[in-house]
Amino acid sequence: MSTPLRTLNEKGIALYRDYLDALRSGGQGRPPLELLTDPWCSAKVPLEITVEERAFPNKLALGRYLNEVLRLLPHAQVERQVGLWSWLTLFYFDQVCPVNRHGRRAAGPDYRYILDADFRRFYRHLLLGPYYAYKLHGDSAALLLYGPVHQTNQFFIELTSRQALFANRGVMEAATLLYHDPKTGRAKRGAGAKDKPGTLRRFIDVVQQLDLTHDLFSMRGSDVVALLPAEFDPWKEQAKAQKSLLRRLFKK
Repeated sequence: MSTPLRTLNEKGIALYRDYLDALRSGGQGRPPLELLTDPWCSAKVPLEITVEERAFPNKLALGRYLNEVLRLLPHAQVERQVGLWSWLTLFYFDQVCPVNRHGRRAAGPDYRYILDADFRRFYRHLLLGPYYAYKLHGDSAALLLYGPVHQTNQFFIELTSRQALFANRGVMEAATLLYHDPKTGRAKRGAGAKDKPGTLRRFIDVVQQLDLTHDLFSMRGSDVVALLPAEFDPWKEQAKAQKSLLRRLFKK
């Protein structure tokens, strides 16, 4: 079923925020879905755009879908539309704040549902974050966007908190080549371990050092991987083996 896309106005956002507050205070009222179509709380977007009620298997699928749906709206206008992103999280509320095994919804901070312009929280919006990551990196954002919609993984938090790295296509491709397991659709075991050679934290440190002496923005992911020192060799070997396997499967 398709629904015309709308945006929440200030009144709609305030009522939505009240509902989130109530959830955090122990209330378990139903989501205020009536705000989605209430003309006193929301308005249609200028273009005829519709969204579908669908279950996304992970954030990568969500980011891909939102880029397709919002392609007619200028990105520069979309990315700062608090009312639009608030409306969307309310529309997909069962996925951004699902009922847990205890039969309750556990709402997180407001910025996960209502867009916050502060850089530290901007990408942590549960729908804008995947939309933005996919807009920049397409399927190479797989490392950032694995897992269910209501959860934000460690790789997304660490890499999006460093704008220069997050915006660099070659660096994101390199991280995905090294640490994403295409078989499981998740990060490789141990890739996020702290204080271990060749893991994510070291990748960030080393790439930031390389950025001082190399033009990483002009490089492909494989070029960035080739610059990494020996401590990354085990991850490079795994990536090489995966690439070889995929080639053999593709030939069949």
